[in-house]
Amino acid sequence: MSEVIGIENNKKEAVKELLLKEARLSFDLSEKGINFDREEITRYRISKSGAISLRSRRGGDNLSFKLPHGVTADGNFTPWTPYSIVIEDGNPILYDQKNPVGEITFPDKAPNPLLDTILSDGQKFRNIMGVNEQSGDVSVGYSNECSLKDLGEDCLFCTINHRKDEKGERTIFLKNPRLIAEAYDVARRAGVGNHMNISGGFVPERREVEYYLDVIEEIRKTYPDFYGSAVIGAPADFSVIEKYKEAGYSFLSINVEVWDKNLFAHICPGKDKRNGGQQNWINALVRAAEVFGKGHAHSSIIGGMEPKASILEGIEFLASKGVIGQQNRLRPEKDTPFEGYRSPTADFHWDIADKVTDIYIRYGFTMKELTGKHGQFLTQDLFRIKTGDYEGDRLTTWKYPALKIPE
Repeated sequence: MSEVIGIENNKKEAVKELLLKEARLSFDLSEKGINFDREEITRYRISKSGAISLRSRRGGDNLSFKLPHGVTADGNFTPWTPYSIVIEDGNPILYDQKNPVGEITFPDKAPNPLLDTILSDGQKFRNIMGVNEQSGDVSVGYSNECSLKDLGEDCLFCTINHRKDEKGERTIFLKNPRLIAEAYDVARRAGVGNHMNISGGFVPERREVEYYLDVIEEIRKTYPDFYGSAVIGAPADFSVIEKYKEAGYSFLSINVEVWDKNLFAHICPGKDKRNGGQQNWINALVRAAEVFGKGHAHSSIIGGMEPKASILEGIEFLASKGVIGQQNRLRPEKDTPFEGYRSPTADFHWDIADKVTDIYIRYGFTMKELTGKHGQFLTQDLFRIKTGDYEGDRLTTWKYPALKIPE
């Protein structure tokens, strides 16, 4: 019996190492990009599901897909990379130079038709809410601009104001809470409203602080079992944190973005000057964990704008207070002060991810807690591999538990 157990343990360890290797490859693809024929990939996707797999980031075409054993990967198009995707015998194959890595898979479904649902004011659903069918959640960006722009105090990495200008939007708007509730109802009936995240930029006079309460009040008139998160700027008055909890939000996210105090002031000048400085953001996160409970307060720290030691110090500190600090990858964007910069190497991001997931495990955070803000995050696959959350030799797609669909 002990011999059989030993063989099974060896198999599990071998599968784990296989999946870890694939997760490491995903980081390499993100750094080095992928060469592919845009028309060939588009024809393949249309022939399979009617969907086009390309996303157009401000940095160019981007492909997202599953590696042979289920790890999620993505990369921007570039001809200067060892990695390529070609269609062979009707199947997409990933190559590392001339060596085939294996067959990859693209998302199965075409864009959900609910995106074109017309709401009561004549707007399309897609103008109010986004859908992630893979994890079964929806998201709302409540505003099209951050008011820090007018003060010349934008976060140096942020693109919200640049995207507004690109779209030719001349007025600042806040999405109507009633319409958000209506779109949420459409999503719930379609089975993809199992979690909702709402976020946006600062609004003049901090009107967004009360706005979050207006949104959740409208939603819970119909759906008292609402499950979701609010991404807020650090408030001056922490009593609003209790209000968010009482109103029905499940998670609260307050994104500090940069842990080094001096770099925070330089990279996020508006957050530093208008919100009581970095310490107020940290204090708000600690209070949010006290009110919402361990694992129900989140913050992001962007990897690539400060030393690794500083990032890990921040995530460790936050974890010790019951706050989940999530590592993001710096993606230098057009028209921001970081345009022309490069994100650090895959080795840099992987080393942080490896240590961050160990922190999560050591403090006992769960996938339910880690996905409280979003259904997908940078270290998700690595965490699931380390905790044995896979079937056979494949990492399955993670989904939010289904909420009741109204009759």
